[in-house]
Amino acid sequence: MIREDATPVEAAKRCMVDASIQVATKLGYSDAAGALRGVLMLADQPRSMDYLVEQTGYSKSTVSTNMAHLERMGIVRRVRLPGDKRYYYSTIISIDEGTKVHNENFRQIMQIIAAGAAKAQEILEGGEEGDDARWLRSRLALVREECSKALTLADLLDRFTITELIDILKLEVEGRKKGGK
Repeated sequence: MIREDATPVEAAKRCMVDASIQVATKLGYSDAAGALRGVLMLADQPRSMDYLVEQTGYSKSTVSTNMAHLERMGIVRRVRLPGDKRYYYSTIISIDEGTKVHNENFRQIMQIIAAGAAKAQEILEGGEEGDDARWLRSRLALVREECSKALTLADLLDRFTITELIDILKLEVEGRKKGGK
């Protein structure tokens, strides 16, 4: 919430922090994760844990836990500044950098699921028959097929910048409009 006595700069910053909290809530993250991302999004340089504690009012343990979560998600990165042993944090704003991190997480998830489906199919081979087994075999085949598509998409996304993908898709949309697809 924006204080009535806030300067325009303070009010603008609060709007971004509030928006980041709303996004975090929508994605199932804590308010603290949203607030921390919002503060970092507006920072002009990597910021220390102490700075984040001061700016958000959260405890050091809350900040630490949430920063580790945001780092695993590929939303922030932890860095060291020359001559300083402490860690600092910055948010990933570049859509290209963020997409690469999210794409790699997505690829790893799909590989894990595909491997689990393959192992499950092995277990079923030569095993029990019946409707449940047939249905499960069919479902596992579908899961593997969808994972394969997802991995192909991830590989293709890695080959282009977001600007290039936008241009490619715009051309495709225009081509479809002209071709009547």
